[in-house]
Amino acid sequence: MVEALAKKAQAAGAIARVAGHVLVEKARNSRPTSLDEVPRSVDALTPEWLTAALCRDVPGARVLGATAVSGSDGSTSRRGLRIEYNAAGTAAGLPTSVYTKSTPRLLSRLITVPASALVGEKLFYDAVRPGLDIEAPVGYHMALHPAAGRSMFLMEDVATSKGVTFGDPTKHVLDRKNAESMVELLGTLHGAMYESPRLGGELRTIKPVLRWQVDLNHMINFPGRSLVGFDRAVDVIPSACRRRRAEVWPAVMRSLEMHQRAPRTLLHQDVHARNWYIRPDGVMGLYDWQCMAQGIWALDVAYALSAGLTVGDRRAWERELLERYLEHLAEAGGPKLTFDEAWRTYRQQAFHGFAFWLYTIGYGKLQPQMQPDDVCLKILERQANMIVDLDCFEALDE
Repeated sequence: MVEALAKKAQAAGAIARVAGHVLVEKARNSRPTSLDEVPRSVDALTPEWLTAALCRDVPGARVLGATAVSGSDGSTSRRGLRIEYNAAGTAAGLPTSVYTKSTPRLLSRLITVPASALVGEKLFYDAVRPGLDIEAPVGYHMALHPAAGRSMFLMEDVATSKGVTFGDPTKHVLDRKNAESMVELLGTLHGAMYESPRLGGELRTIKPVLRWQVDLNHMINFPGRSLVGFDRAVDVIPSACRRRRAEVWPAVMRSLEMHQRAPRTLLHQDVHARNWYIRPDGVMGLYDWQCMAQGIWALDVAYALSAGLTVGDRRAWERELLERYLEHLAEAGGPKLTFDEAWRTYRQQAFHGFAFWLYTIGYGKLQPQMQPDDVCLKILERQANMIVDLDCFEALDE
């Protein structure tokens, strides 16, 4: 009880500090010209700041102007930028199309700050991405004020640079090649980072999965909003899962507690269909790394297959896909797990993604609507069927 009250007080203090920063920023309406300051939104970007961020390796190059284009708002504000350079910048082939993520709104910061999401994504692009042989965007400059939750991330616009298509479960059905590419990427990521000393060194600020979730629970009532989400999605949840509504959240936390006793790797943690993109050759890429955590490999794999594939395709392919994943895990430096051992762990880790999407559709008045309801319902239907098909509640006792 004392610990819970202390965490609530800590959360209230963090909210007050972040809110204070937002008010000051609005009053100042600063437009920074050097990298010493972090712009609060794309509207605050200046040619001078962009020159410092994008042209630092090209002598004489300068940004002459930038125009914001289409975007969206959820846990962050996402906008495209069209950049105009002088002759030196153009000749050097500097990126003329840049994808930005920022957090100008208080609601965005109340989601991203307690989960250390901004710190994690900055670490990925600055320290992890350069050494990984996976399909993911390149980070150009990641500016962050951690205490304020103010951020301005400049990344590769893969829609322009690679002509990709972004995943949407209401519009696209992933084929077998896409599914194989997904598990290959995850196997490469997890194998490269499996029990890496870096997780306790330069990447130690990336939280263990259980701590990540507990901190978020105290800040934004994740459990309560997830139950609201269950009721909103009840029509797409199979009756065998519907009857166990009261058991879902305890199952979520039990599955996360397992991470404390198991070998760890680096997890993306939010591998739903809309965080993947598809190159013209069918290879899948993964973006939006702000939910990174340390934990059991199966959390990502179960989430990716349950959210990304139709129920029928997942049922038909998942055993072979898991075998393919295990091959790539071992090839990239991870362990050689037996299939039976991996299958049990895979079934035990199906609840995390389900909880994420129950929370997403269970948004309240003070939370942003992070995804359209039709997308939420499509994914929740797939995930709930997986939990029933694989006896995932029972797997927690195996």
